Amino acid sequence: GPQPLEEVFVAEQALEVTFPDSYRDFLTRYGSGSFGGRVIYGVGVPLDEPPHVVWATNLIRTADDFFPADLVIIEDTGEGDFLCLATSRLGEDNECPVVQWIPELTLIDQTFEVIHRTFAHYLLRLARRESGLV
Repeated sequence: GPQPLEEVFVAEQALEVTFPDSYRDFLTRYGSGSFGGRVIYGVGVPLDEPPHVVWATNLIRTADDFFPADLVIIEDTGEGDFLCLATSRLGEDNECPVVQWIPELTLIDQTFEVIHRTFAHYLLRLARRESGLV
């Protein structure tokens, strides 16, 4: 459910990043979410389990020395990769792309493929897919 902005700031501080505006808006309106079985990580859930964004991101940061500090995990696709906010690419519009992280690849082999231009586009795509519009 809806979360106070303070909860969002605590998550940002814990991860040492700044979230894009569209993700902040999602967190304050919904906390976390799910579309058609796809879980979107967020806040407002127990800190020591999914879908808490801090827990998920820190779990990968601890397990993978090459996981970039600017990435924030928003979804485990279940196909061996993660979708992440590339927070170091925050633009003047306070938005950043959603990129793919593949744990089996070395840092050199990662392409950081842009899956969606912004979190808002990612969320819209999930909603459209769930409603059969895509």
